[in-house]
Amino acid sequence: MTRRYRFLLPLLLAVLWAGPPPAAAAKKEKKESQAVIAGSVFTEQGFALPGVPVTITPQGERKPKWRAASDARGEFAVRVPAGHGSYVVATDSSAYQNQSQTVEIHGEERVDLIFRLAPKGAGRE
Repeated sequence: MTRRYRFLLPLLLAVLWAGPPPAAAAKKEKKESQAVIAGSVFTEQGFALPGVPVTITPQGERKPKWRAASDARGEFAVRVPAGHGSYVVATDSSAYQNQSQTVEIHGEERVDLIFRLAPKGAGRE
């Protein structure tokens, strides 16, 4: 049986020596660098608030460019282009008082935010 597969070893070595096909190498080079805007959404008491829509809008633009929603732990994460930029991150809940925060991105980095939302109508007299 070993004689039958004797030709496979040189073939395998040739493939490993050559490296990945040019198309795979080109795809790897085209990958854009990214930054991450992440955050957690809580109630005023500090409990996770799942399902809260979050929008991310580049500073100076009117319409949000990215949308996300907090998961079961109240967390969200969105990838944005790396490099210098300012973004407005806002909650968009119908049941809670919405908040917004402005973040600066300077390169390939991660920025973490915390939102503590009060129910609508609470605390306003």
